[in-house]
Amino acid sequence: MNERLIKSKKRVKEHGEVFTPNWMVEKMLDLVKTETDDIYKTFLEPAAGDGNFLTAILKRKLEAVKQCYDKRYWQTKSLFALASIYGIEIQKDNLQEARKAMLDLFTDFHIEISNEVKLIKAARYIVYENIVWGDTLKKLCPDGTEIIFSEWKQVPNSATKVERLPFTFASLFDGEKSEYQIPKGQLQLSLFDDEKLEQVNKPLKYKIVDIKDVWKEELQ
Repeated sequence: MNERLIKSKKRVKEHGEVFTPNWMVEKMLDLVKTETDDIYKTFLEPAAGDGNFLTAILKRKLEAVKQCYDKRYWQTKSLFALASIYGIEIQKDNLQEARKAMLDLFTDFHIEISNEVKLIKAARYIVYENIVWGDTLKKLCPDGTEIIFSEWKQVPNSATKVERLPFTFASLFDGEKSEYQIPKGQLQLSLFDDEKLEQVNKPLKYKIVDIKDVWKEELQ
């Protein structure tokens, strides 16, 4: 009953900013329940707002972690779940709220081990890399540079190792040029599916590391 759907009439007029009510978010996600229950299936919210879609997706994925994995694997699996969720938001105050909401939800899930410094550092780093300040229509950051995301690709035959593969948001669309490239095709719920990134002239190559250590940004 007290849910906020607008911040101000001015923002509605200038930016068309109206938040999706939570009941509608849940109804929409129910249509893709198989995907939201898959901790590795990727989602992109191009108008992230204050994070109501992002947190609803993460909540479902964390519940899947709880239901499908032994507790000793929850830290790693929850980080992979977090790393599968992406967002772009043009309003900076919304961006800050969305990031905080994601981190709060993640840390609440791990409330019993809140002193696990590496886990929280990794979660914060992933959230800040995956949920970015930008203009989805222009495919650019506010400073005019390209929006860059990373695929956090689990290394085969390893439960904890991850390979970070950067790509530009523009490279997801047909006809766009970018210093990073992924196979072209229609943007779907999953950004990657089983396709492999084809990286062209990549200026940075990250080391394969434990997902808890991604915040160190170790380069090869």
